[in-house]
Amino acid sequence: MRWPLIYQVTLPLAFWTLLTVFALSMFNLWYAQVETGEEVEARLAAITKQVAEVRFPLSLPVLQQIQGLTGTELIVTDDQGILIRGTTPVTSAELPELLREPGVGSVDLSQVIEFDGENYFHSATQSRFSGSDMVTVHLLYPKANYDRRVAQSFWPLMLLGLLAVAPMLVVASILAARITRPITRLQKQVGQIAEGVFIELPPGKTNDELNDLAHAINRMSHQLESYEVKVRTMERAQVLGQIGAGFSHQIRNAMTGGQMAIGLHRLDCNIPDCESLQVAERQMKMVEHMVQSMLRLGRKQDIERAAINVWQLIETTVAMVRPQASHHSLPIQEKITLAPEASLSGDFVLLQTCLMNLLLNGIEATLAAQAAGSEERKNGTEIGELAIEAAPHPDGKSITIRVCDEGMGPPASVADQLFEPLVTTKKEGTGLGLPVVREIVELHGGTIKWYRVDDKTCFQITLPRSESK
Repeated sequence: MRWPLIYQVTLPLAFWTLLTVFALSMFNLWYAQVETGEEVEARLAAITKQVAEVRFPLSLPVLQQIQGLTGTELIVTDDQGILIRGTTPVTSAELPELLREPGVGSVDLSQVIEFDGENYFHSATQSRFSGSDMVTVHLLYPKANYDRRVAQSFWPLMLLGLLAVAPMLVVASILAARITRPITRLQKQVGQIAEGVFIELPPGKTNDELNDLAHAINRMSHQLESYEVKVRTMERAQVLGQIGAGFSHQIRNAMTGGQMAIGLHRLDCNIPDCESLQVAERQMKMVEHMVQSMLRLGRKQDIERAAINVWQLIETTVAMVRPQASHHSLPIQEKITLAPEASLSGDFVLLQTCLMNLLLNGIEATLAAQAAGSEERKNGTEIGELAIEAAPHPDGKSITIRVCDEGMGPPASVADQLFEPLVTTKKEGTGLGLPVVREIVELHGGTIKWYRVDDKTCFQITLPRSESK
């Protein structure tokens, strides 16, 4: 059975409030009964004493005056039990009941008799008229007066308590609603997080425990989102590893056959220094290293380090890419502001693969921009250029290599995920090039980032210099 929080707050509070009001009212009732009873007993005792000591005739006017002052009815009988006079009529049938009550000279509220449909507390005393015989004076105090006094003490507190319950419930409901509304929002947020929608709620207006809980849930949502990204990245890397392991053997066999065919062609043609054959061999070796770099993706394997001259690295990489760029009439600008002996420590082929990947991506991006601006090309305006730059890093301990193209840049939908596996917007793309680049850079202890500047897309790599001997 569902037991809403608002009921858990208001109903017990109402119950205990009513119970407290009832207990206080009952205590007040008991106290009022005791206090009023003592007051009535004291009043009857005082009247009894005065009547017993009176020495003037207890005529009817005297009795009526005493009745008006004290609110007590008085009935006088002689020693034979014969009614003499009284302030209230007494029938012959009621007189024996009056005479049967004992306790002459004492006051006892337990003695209650009924006359003419009304209940009275009864007390009796003896008095003597001046010069007459002893008579008995019966004092009858109306029980209704006693009950009215008790009720006046009991009901105001009881009603006040009952009236206080209603506004108390309203206030409790408002306070409970202020608690349950944020809890309901947090419940919806947690439900969405459980469904994989990692949203964050704005903080509450009050600095309380619920606000702390909202901050904690927002932190949990952010951490779960980052964990999910990491898990998906690891899953993609595992898939790539499985795919690479499956195809690497076949690709290597094909590459071995291609290299043998090139070698045999070199021998048959007797042209050992043919530039085209040298380019083909370098391309075959590059493909082989690309396969190896793909197998490294997600495995964090160590690399064989050697001193690498930065000038040589860039020039040989550009030389391998330039034929493809020249085919599309796309110039490649080189700008190296390093000393000729500037060097890095790492795997030459892996770094060459890294830079070659960025340059090839730049060619594709620039060609796509040229296709989008075909009208300008018809007018003879060249709108594309590729540049690779190398310069010392401001910290003096690293070297920065930057590849910039005049493409349109990545779409906003994938801008934050460029280096994640299988993320691509190309129709025939695999989404593996940039993840491989990042993997290679990180293996060499460097960092990579991208940004747009002056309508250009730039990828900047920062690598530590090799330690001088």
